[in-house]
Amino acid sequence: MAKPKKHGYGNVFVGFMFLGMGLGWLFGHLAAGLFIGMGLGFIAQDLLEGRERAAAPASEPPAAPARREPDLETVWARIEAHQGEPFRLAMGQTFTYTVEGNAVVPSTTNVRIQKSQFAKALPHVPFQKVSDVPKDVFGPSYVYAILMDERIRDGDW
Repeated sequence: MAKPKKHGYGNVFVGFMFLGMGLGWLFGHLAAGLFIGMGLGFIAQDLLEGRERAAAPASEPPAAPARREPDLETVWARIEAHQGEPFRLAMGQTFTYTVEGNAVVPSTTNVRIQKSQFAKALPHVPFQKVSDVPKDVFGPSYVYAILMDERIRDGDW
């Protein structure tokens, strides 16, 4: 949150401090005058800044509603429903996949990407690029391509 711009109200404090100090010196009670002036300066400064805060329009838009984390089972059902269809890696290569138990098996490699890898990545969607996929996710290029496809996103992220 940005700090509100100050308008020199610190001078109010300093002014009251010197006024109190001068009156204290004049009446032979320098320390008491100094403390009274400082106290009045703090009060005046706070009143002036409070009035400004109350009059200022809200400078920040209201917070966006909290994003609901996509449900793994819903997303996994979409992944299962679209197996065998063409997907595209970020670099442009097309692939398909099959779902075998709790694993995705891409057509272009001999790896199995476990459902747990999608579960690790899901709280972080949407991704802007493959490197946004958490570092501990196995098969980030495929996880990215699948999770960022509109058929899997279905407008959720």
